[in-house]
Amino acid sequence: MVTIPEYYEGKNVLITGATGFMGKVLLEKLLRSCPGVKAAYVLVRPKAGQVPNVRIADMINCKLFDRLREEQPDFAEKIVAVNSDLTQPDLDLSIEDQETLVGCINIVFHCAATIRFNEPLKDAMQLNVLATQKMLNLAHRMKHFWCLSTCPRLCPCDRELIEEVVYPPPSITGSS
Repeated sequence: MVTIPEYYEGKNVLITGATGFMGKVLLEKLLRSCPGVKAAYVLVRPKAGQVPNVRIADMINCKLFDRLREEQPDFAEKIVAVNSDLTQPDLDLSIEDQETLVGCINIVFHCAATIRFNEPLKDAMQLNVLATQKMLNLAHRMKHFWCLSTCPRLCPCDRELIEEVVYPPPSITGSS
């Protein structure tokens, strides 16, 4: 059995929605708990006149990152902001950025979504469904990508205690 920090050692991670609540928490926890992560690429759209690098710099200055800043002062060097808009064709990624991501990403966390219940259906569909399809298309092109799922069938729900380790995949018998 390999521990979670050992699993992430030397890996490049891609995170969408990193400026949102869940994405921020994920980014901080990942970098703090898995110091051997090689890099965390975050897809960020320009917003309110701020470019992605500035948005990330502002974000990591919040209280959430205080402990990480104390324990690993150079953690910000592992964060690579990538200009992207998930609602646009090809995620609004340049050809160069697409090639970089396809060539180096090992793990993808797609956290971008709208959870506003009054969001126009067209907008919610664009971000929650179509952007997810575009992310999957990008992930399928990645050379080193491993698919991670929180699907109940793949989680170790048959265990009384779930530890922070990577469990072997279940054997699949019969048809689904």
